[in-house]
Amino acid sequence: MRPALRVIPQRSALTRGRRRRTGQRLLPLLLVIGYLAWPYLTLWRLDRALVRDDRTDLAALVDLPAMRDEIRRQINKDAQGALVPFSDPFISWLEEAIRRNGTAALDRQVTLDWVRGHLLAHSPPGAALAPALSWAFFDDPLHFSLRIGAETDGPVRVRLAFNGLGWRVAALSY
Repeated sequence: MRPALRVIPQRSALTRGRRRRTGQRLLPLLLVIGYLAWPYLTLWRLDRALVRDDRTDLAALVDLPAMRDEIRRQINKDAQGALVPFSDPFISWLEEAIRRNGTAALDRQVTLDWVRGHLLAHSPPGAALAPALSWAFFDDPLHFSLRIGAETDGPVRVRLAFNGLGWRVAALSY
């Protein structure tokens, strides 16, 4: 007796066409979801770099020249800055830095250690950024803002910017 042949039904062109259209509809949705999740992934990477005190990863996530430029723009009354007005402690720190270092103040004072210290300023000892984070959301498609610490407790405000290759810390004030 011969074994019975199994008949495998062929998919119709109609079924293949439906799958292709469904895939074409889902791809843009998946791209949007990925883009919306990307800064949160960067925030998680930033948190991990702070926990491990990994200066290499932290340097990859922080754009120091952009931070210095943003502070310069904020100081310049004619230019439009992205951050809220500086707090009195920030202005005092800046005045002291300028007295000590002159025009090179921002280059000498806005360092990776300075950024790390302010990112961790509201965190419990041994913890990183996540426990102190009170706000994280988009300002617009290319900027993502964080507030570290309570609004009433002199928070640190951080702005991430998308530069085409990824999200990086581009501004910080307190």
